[in-house]
Amino acid sequence: MILEPLAICRDYRQLMDVLKARRLALGFTQMEVDERSGLQDGYTGKLEAWDRDSGRRLGPVSMALLLQALGLELAVLEARRPAPTPIPDPDQLVLPLAGGEMRRWTDQDFQRLPGRNRRREAKAAAEAAAAETVHEIREAAE
Repeated sequence: MILEPLAICRDYRQLMDVLKARRLALGFTQMEVDERSGLQDGYTGKLEAWDRDSGRRLGPVSMALLLQALGLELAVLEARRPAPTPIPDPDQLVLPLAGGEMRRWTDQDFQRLPGRNRRREAKAAAEAAAAETVHEIREAAE
């Protein structure tokens, strides 16, 4: 037997709505359910009209017979809320240091990459060095 959940009912009204929806989904009339379950004629109608003066509520015998006629089993589930996630205290946070002690980095530890202005400066310095080299060659030639 394979059990497949159809609905979760949190009160009697929802339970009766599910039972009626199951009866209609199977295409049974109230009288057919009475015949299949062995309940007296008209009892399913009284159960479905439980909130009226002429209605009846499910008892231990009628519940078992009705569930069997509709091909249902009753399961009881525990409703648990997830445990709250604790909020850590920032004063108690300890961060592990990779490689032992923490090292303070200085500007000498980093290689400067040429940026837009540094590229211009490097180009100007290269042009100045080239001009100086040309100037030295001319002086040497004179």
